[in-house]
Amino acid sequence: MTVRHMRLTFGLFMTCTGTGLLAFRVLAPETAAELNDLTRLTFGALLAIVLGGVNLAKWYAGALAHQQATTPVRRPFQSGATTNQDEGPNPAFDFTKDGAERTDVAENS
Repeated sequence: MTVRHMRLTFGLFMTCTGTGLLAFRVLAPETAAELNDLTRLTFGALLAIVLGGVNLAKWYAGALAHQQATTPVRRPFQSGATTNQDEGPNPAFDFTKDGAERTDVAENS
């Protein structure tokens, strides 16, 4: 189990526990008052929800970072793996001959 999964599990556990404690305090206040002080119960429930939220936020940030790290990215202006660097210049893209011929034609007219 990785740290990301443990953060998710702990975050869900703490959030559910805090929500359950708050629901217990609201739905059965007499029973909650017999078990413990209501202020202490409310403070503990809110703390559990906050800690669960922090762990869920850390899990989400880690999941996004993991997804971004595993996505292959090709940087711009870099040659791909399929291009061959050993080839010579392509004569079809040599424009110096055409330009020289055009100037000669223009001078002869």
